[in-house]
Amino acid sequence: MTERSHRELWDCWSRIWNGEFELAEEVVSADLRVNIPDHGMPDPATIHDPKTLTAWIGAFRSSFDDDARISGELGPFIVGDYAMGRWVFNGVWQGGRPATATAEPGTPVTFRGVDILRIEDGRIAEYWLTDDQLDLYAQLEAVPRAKSPESVQLREELAALPGEAGRNRVLELVLDNAAEVLERDEVRASAGTESFLSLGTDSVSAVALRTLLSDACGLKLAPTLVFDHPTPRALADHLWSELGTEIGAPEATALAALARLEEAVSGLPGDADVRAQVARRLSALQRAVGTDSAEPATGAHDEATPEEIFAYLDSRLGPASAG
Repeated sequence: MTERSHRELWDCWSRIWNGEFELAEEVVSADLRVNIPDHGMPDPATIHDPKTLTAWIGAFRSSFDDDARISGELGPFIVGDYAMGRWVFNGVWQGGRPATATAEPGTPVTFRGVDILRIEDGRIAEYWLTDDQLDLYAQLEAVPRAKSPESVQLREELAALPGEAGRNRVLELVLDNAAEVLERDEVRASAGTESFLSLGTDSVSAVALRTLLSDACGLKLAPTLVFDHPTPRALADHLWSELGTEIGAPEATALAALARLEEAVSGLPGDADVRAQVARRLSALQRAVGTDSAEPATGAHDEATPEEIFAYLDSRLGPASAG
């Protein structure tokens, strides 16, 4: 067989990392030596030939979707018997490793690294790796993600604003990022009541918007964020509730508490005494707030019976399961 060039060996190396394990027997030395970081990596002495190399790569790939790929980003640069280059990994995490990860399966990740290969007798004899393992772990929520300077500045800005002005500032942030993702400047002037769908958002742009807002706000946001809150204003209200709670804004703290209350009420058992007690507390709460809401249809909540209040809550949250 004709001996492969250094560039060809580099290409084979990338293909091995992308799942073409059979190539390893052809291009990797039986006395392979690897030099890898200590954190999150196996003992380098356990990776010493084509078989152990592909077992390690296979274990890494098993946590990601079948379409996960490493692509060359810079290089390769060939210097004597060495080939080096920078790569980028893109994949969708399926769960598993690292064991400390708390991200939801289905989380897309991107991280980068640099490989250096030493070539000897037409085979890859030694390998050095440096990669942004910490960034990968942060994306998988295996380590705390540091808040970006942008998100820190946003919190400081919101803390200095009165409640409604803070809510409007978050709406402005949502509209600005939506305009960037959709490449439509007129979205910035939107009232925020149009649906994202009517503004031209699809599944790809929805994920992109969620990523931008997650970075801008320094919050963990669900992949279905845009579909859970289908208008810019609804999404801004959700973000304001999260951010305002962190900075101690009374309005946002109260709204977040009400959201937790709604979730708790939706899971109440069918016990009539328990539901009546909760209904009385809700009526007292509305009297304390002093609103004149016309819901439910029979009148204000403080005039409604427990059955009417729970009928209203069931209409909003779905019927409670029987206990």
